[in-house]
Amino acid sequence: MQSRFDPVTLDDIAQLPAPGWGHPGSLRFLPDGSGVLYVQPRQGELAQDLWLYEIEERKGRILVEAQGQSQPTSLAEQLRRERLRQAYVGVTYFDVAQDTLVVRRGDEMLAGKVRGDLDAVPALARAEAPKLFPDGRKVAYVEDGNLKVLDLGSGAVTQLTQEAEPGLSFGLAEYAAQEELDRGEGFWISPGGDQIALCRVDERHIPLYSIVHQGAGDVWLEQHHYAFVGQENAKVTLGVVSASGGEITWLEGHGEYILRVAWTGRGLMALFCDREQQHAEWRLYRAGDQAGEVVWQEESLPWFNVDDATRFLDDGSILFRSERDGYQRLYLQSAHGQTKVVTPEGYLVYDLLDFDQKSGLFRCVGSAEDPTVRHVYEGRLDGAGLTVLTVEQGLNYAVFSPDHRRYVLQVTSPQHPVRTTLHDTQGAQAVVMHEFPGLDADALGLKPPEYIDIRRPDGLVLHAALYRPQGLQGPLPLIVSVYGGAHAQMVVKSWDMTTDLRVQYLAQRGYLVFKLDGRGSSGRGLVFEAPLDRSFGTVELEDQVIGVKTLVDQGLVDPERVGIFGWSYGGYMTLTALTKAPDVFKAGVAGAPVTDFRWYDTAYTERYMGTDEDNHEGYEEASVLPHVEGLKGDLLIVHGMVDENVHFRHTAQLLARLIELRKPFEIATLPESRHMVRGFEQRRFVWERTLEFLRQKV
Repeated sequence: MQSRFDPVTLDDIAQLPAPGWGHPGSLRFLPDGSGVLYVQPRQGELAQDLWLYEIEERKGRILVEAQGQSQPTSLAEQLRRERLRQAYVGVTYFDVAQDTLVVRRGDEMLAGKVRGDLDAVPALARAEAPKLFPDGRKVAYVEDGNLKVLDLGSGAVTQLTQEAEPGLSFGLAEYAAQEELDRGEGFWISPGGDQIALCRVDERHIPLYSIVHQGAGDVWLEQHHYAFVGQENAKVTLGVVSASGGEITWLEGHGEYILRVAWTGRGLMALFCDREQQHAEWRLYRAGDQAGEVVWQEESLPWFNVDDATRFLDDGSILFRSERDGYQRLYLQSAHGQTKVVTPEGYLVYDLLDFDQKSGLFRCVGSAEDPTVRHVYEGRLDGAGLTVLTVEQGLNYAVFSPDHRRYVLQVTSPQHPVRTTLHDTQGAQAVVMHEFPGLDADALGLKPPEYIDIRRPDGLVLHAALYRPQGLQGPLPLIVSVYGGAHAQMVVKSWDMTTDLRVQYLAQRGYLVFKLDGRGSSGRGLVFEAPLDRSFGTVELEDQVIGVKTLVDQGLVDPERVGIFGWSYGGYMTLTALTKAPDVFKAGVAGAPVTDFRWYDTAYTERYMGTDEDNHEGYEEASVLPHVEGLKGDLLIVHGMVDENVHFRHTAQLLARLIELRKPFEIATLPESRHMVRGFEQRRFVWERTLEFLRQKV
């Protein structure tokens, strides 16, 4: 009997979602804990509906249907989806407070009672970043750059800011915050609903970067205030205003970036960091205090990794995550400034999931001996240790109820897709909310990767995954699937490692496929990332080369038939491999590649590289362009011409250099594609060109 993916086809690769990825997402308990809201795509579609799972009834039902698979038309919504790497359509956002729900579906906003009727709200049709007040009676949102409040009962609109113009906005997060600092919010409503903290973002001094749309009818110009390395950033100011309107109190800033903002029982907290992202401090702003008081600070070399694990206790204590010893652990700082470690050595904490201030009980997701898995742990502030709540050796993640009594667990492994279960912390039997009966790797005809360790000459172990063609013995042609950069981890024990149909396509056609997380990648603490400091294109390439040579030495790989492909930083790594290690890598496909990091944004690049002014040699070494002369193998470049993240200028400059040096190359351009390739036909085109090129050249 032929399995579904025996063999994998190009149409299979282009079709989204991948098999087994139609599971519930954006899980959120209702405020009273009686149900769980979530979005879920229809089987085989990207159109997702909004669901409510009723806990007492143990049954889910659709609240809002997607109504087709049309893409949003507003530029603001398209760009928001790009920042979130959001492929799904239909219901793409919701918020809930008390028993009130607001929902974005395509280009419309709906509002109403959770268990009642939801109606379109014309006043919110062009709303950006809508957020309900705690009592559920009002919605704050941004329209045309100004912050407004809509009373859902009366329909009255209060405009809190008036001065917005092109390049000046209120209540929105700037590009750097959204793309690189994981902060999508630009305003924060106080728990009592009487005040709103907001950001004023001034980008008018940043030169406009123009992107020309030429592939879909009319020609038009899209422009962004994009701060390149070394240039001035957006000027972001934090303020507080009454929710009913009035004068804004602007607070004194104390750093280049505002990383996080939170209302607490003591006042407004704001986390700032310097431009180098090495010094961070939480400041407390009490009523009438515009300067603020430092209540927590940390120096971190070579950089500070921001997260959302901080919790503020009523007594002035602060629970936070730190990598001060090179690894992610939880710490508790008392109101008097004394700090103690809460989680034991040897456990990496990736996220704080739940914290009960009354009992001192917390739940986190982390790993111990094996960083390719994630478990949910329970611990207490007394530092007595961690108790593991999950069993399966895969990726476990949980969302807890407001009263800390229940949680929804999602777990996936290379053998099976995401399984969603509801648990009671008192030990009651788990209830299955969603699963894929009978769907596993064997049923699809897919072979999970083999997880292996690569040992560097200095003894450091690197984690890797190997996809072997069935029935073939080495030496075989090898294809390396690479990302390689900071802030990412490729090799984990999850379902998407098995349903990476691109590598399965190659493995079914006789290729050994290899993924490796070298130094600089995330998931193993700052100590593992730090070798990348000020030196892109060096240590991460060295580790990929070590991985390939290890497989060659083991007799698995034909050294004359080694290819590589990747997207974004992986595209950069492909070019780096072909130009700096041409005797190892014979062919490659570079998708949306950075070719010179001086043309990338400030917040990401300067965190790792500093500026060109203080690290010129590092930037020269990191740039692909000075090394193009070393290119010997076959090269295909794929890039969207309206990519607003890695601009097409990177590829254009590379093409000019290739032509100047008379180096042969192939190129596939996508006239109306951004950084994330959307649409079945475009995805099919990209992967047909990529995979067939590799099959021809390797």
